[in-house]
Amino acid sequence: MVVAFVVSLVLLALADVDDRKAAYGYLALVLWVMIAAAIPVLLAVAIPGVVMTRQVRQRR
Repeated sequence: MVVAFVVSLVLLALADVDDRKAAYGYLALVLWVMIAAAIPVLLAVAIPGVVMTRQVRQRR
């Protein structure tokens, strides 16, 4: 996620430098949408994992 965010910032900087590279700005927007879509998925996986790990540690 952090790498995708940094790459999107680099793409925005490249798009800002030259008008002929404006497509890089759209790629940055696509990365932001992918990051926004991945957050709920990662939470849906991480929260049950934490709960199961706690339950296993309490049983020991």
